[in-house]
Amino acid sequence: MNDYRAVRDLLPAPPLSPEVERAGREHLNAAFAQERVRRGHRAARWSALAISLVGAAAAAAIVIAHAAPSTVPASPGAITPADGKRFLLVAAASVAAVPDEGTWWGSTEVEGRQFHEPGGRYVLRESESRQTWIPADPEGRTWYRQTPQGIKPATPQDEAAWVADGSPNSWTYDKPSEIGRLGVVRSEPGEQRTWSTEDWDFRILTAGKPLTKRNQVPETPDGLKALFAADDPTTIDTAARLLFFAPVTSETRAAAYRLLASTPGVTAVGQVTDALGRAGQAIEYESGEFAPPNYRGPTRTRLVIDPASGKPLSIETRSTADGLLLTYTAIQDTRWANSNPLKENK
Repeated sequence: MNDYRAVRDLLPAPPLSPEVERAGREHLNAAFAQERVRRGHRAARWSALAISLVGAAAAAAIVIAHAAPSTVPASPGAITPADGKRFLLVAAASVAAVPDEGTWWGSTEVEGRQFHEPGGRYVLRESESRQTWIPADPEGRTWYRQTPQGIKPATPQDEAAWVADGSPNSWTYDKPSEIGRLGVVRSEPGEQRTWSTEDWDFRILTAGKPLTKRNQVPETPDGLKALFAADDPTTIDTAARLLFFAPVTSETRAAAYRLLASTPGVTAVGQVTDALGRAGQAIEYESGEFAPPNYRGPTRTRLVIDPASGKPLSIETRSTADGLLLTYTAIQDTRWANSNPLKENK
């Protein structure tokens, strides 16, 4: 693996002076060295990893199917993904240098669903914003804020067709849409809700083994693969949930990127624009894990990543038949912090 070449190819820049290039290489080497040191020194005060299947927490749950354990090499080998997936290794190096200190794990997401209007002339998008604040203290309460954003045409082209249709603010479905909507669907947003629960029990459920501490989650690709003990498709889905939703360490996120880079069935898409219009690099794989419950056709899952920061941007589910975006979860922000704005402003 040539990390310098991967960074150069993915993040091109004008020619640099020898002094600037040497300083950049020294900075990158320091980041890699820091990553190795961080793997060997865990902060004992990290108490818990919160994953459950109750209520609103179900969307972010990690549930690993009980499957025959995969064979894991006794000693980890070098990861040598195809050139198109090298950006995952760049993302791993980037995220490994991100501090993970704080008493709350906060995330802000936009969750959306897309479907054709009853006549099939244009596509509608229904979305909502969601904040989640998970305490590091296993006895604490998890806080949520849900803000429905209503329904509107998905793209400028869809908006033009919507205007030609008389700019309706409701649609009646006699047959279920792609995502199962039936009856009258209205465009106006719903009411914002803020609440807290005690049902987040700080565990990963994996083949009947509860993990109650964050430092029990492996920080190497082979360690994660052994923990998941699942086939390749389930391993990919679980690694995706870990990256996007779980309050794990930076080292574990880096390991998840490397695991995706080396797992069969993951293909590179290249430069894309995600559901919120942000540029990133993407991979795709066949999966129905994140598809709408009532959707019957085959789907592919797309993960959009920002290699420079190591941040995941969005999980998107698309129809294999026509490429239609069906559902997505776009991550606007994730971070460790020492305060919870939802709790303080309640």
